[in-house]
Amino acid sequence: MEDDPNLTPDERRFRLDAKRLALDRSFAKKWLPTLATIMVGIIAGMFSLVQHLSSLEETERARIEAKAIDERVRIEAKIKDEREWGFKVVDLYFSKRELFDFEKNPEKAETNLNFLKAVAPNTVKGILNSELARVSAPSSEDDTARLNSLAAIARVQDTLTAAYPPTTPSKSIFRPIDFTVYVQYASGDQERGLKAQSELIGLGYRVPGIEQVKKPTSLLQVRYYRPEQKAHAGELAKKLGQILGLKTSADNAVLLTSAKQLPGGILEVWLPAEAS
Repeated sequence: MEDDPNLTPDERRFRLDAKRLALDRSFAKKWLPTLATIMVGIIAGMFSLVQHLSSLEETERARIEAKAIDERVRIEAKIKDEREWGFKVVDLYFSKRELFDFEKNPEKAETNLNFLKAVAPNTVKGILNSELARVSAPSSEDDTARLNSLAAIARVQDTLTAAYPPTTPSKSIFRPIDFTVYVQYASGDQERGLKAQSELIGLGYRVPGIEQVKKPTSLLQVRYYRPEQKAHAGELAKKLGQILGLKTSADNAVLLTSAKQLPGGILEVWLPAEAS
């Protein structure tokens, strides 16, 4: 429709507005259903995505919970099995002591405990501690039989540690209960040996007895078997020196070396012939 030249400016403006409104209505009529369909699809897609993500999250949560339950059941079953086997091993240990005697037959004892550690590792650790206390006390003489017993115990200890590593990151911090301590004293100095034994027991160490030796040391010594025990042995030497009135220095902690493997869990306290 052409504009009438006789129309006033207001009339022309009105007609232009009417045309624009008609065009707008035509666009809305044509595209509104499409736009509505698109929006419905977008909303439905977003809802579906939210449901899918929620389902994935729920599935993952259920998987984690099921895994945790399975792990808890496995641990409880393992603890129960080890406890039951532990009772059997303890009963076997007391009823057939000869099977575990590291002094009489270290090879047989080592083989038997290595077999049993697979079913009752904690019980085997307890048996090793008991056997350490049964091994004969050290002396100033080279005792091959004693070293053979200690080497067999050491091998079982190491296989236990390899199979069941400690939960703590480091085993360089020791407690008195971790050690059996042998006290060696000079002839005529039993009283001081007994005092040392009493003090060590009071500190929490296992002290099976004291031993008189023919060749005592010239100064107080705490002998340790493994390098990581140095600090503990040094502190114990210092403490015993103060209690017994003996001089102490950096030389009081002595690493005992041997051609044979030595176990952890043993310390030797050597008292000098005279107070110094």
